[in-house]
Amino acid sequence: MTPSTPRLGSLEPKQDRSRATRRLLLDAAVEELLEHGYQGLTTLAVAQRAGVSRGAAQGHFPQKTALVGEALRHLAEREVQAVRDVVETAAGDPRERAQAALDFLFEQFSGPLFAAVTELALASRGAPELQAVVEEEERAMSAHVAEIALQLFGAERVETPGFSTRWTTALAAIRGVALLRLLRHSPQSTRRLWTGTRGDLLDMLLPDDGRS
Repeated sequence: MTPSTPRLGSLEPKQDRSRATRRLLLDAAVEELLEHGYQGLTTLAVAQRAGVSRGAAQGHFPQKTALVGEALRHLAEREVQAVRDVVETAAGDPRERAQAALDFLFEQFSGPLFAAVTELALASRGAPELQAVVEEEERAMSAHVAEIALQLFGAERVETPGFSTRWTTALAAIRGVALLRLLRHSPQSTRRLWTGTRGDLLDMLLPDDGRS
């Protein structure tokens, strides 16, 4: 007797549950990574935090590196979309919109995504599989941030000679100041440094906006 093919409608609830479980595991993995670092993260702890069985967790993510890589991608997608939302809704002239976007990028680089990437980069020394995960996520983030630049400044400006270098420099500066916050430098001094750095970056990225 030939087994009957499950109807599409009967598969959808199972698929929905699988997606929901996967999301719970990814959220839990991000939290475990930030609290305990890569070395302290275990599949069992992630499963317990997510409220699912260890078998279910291993069914979705048989390897720890795969779980961490997907968790990082999950977090990055959320935060990149948040930046896009800010860029799309920012009002005012080009400099005001750019300032809002740079401020938001600074907050993002001061937050859990940058902390997670930094943690993994340090842990990946001597761990080729993990290093490959970090490099892949760095490439994906670079592509996302390039899209943000295009959306923020427009194709005409982005395609001008030298802009790519200036944008890369701006991102490096944002990360550098954000790292001071992650290292728990004085909030007041970090904010003052960021305010000055932001002004310099705006002058560099928008040299023809008519302001000094």
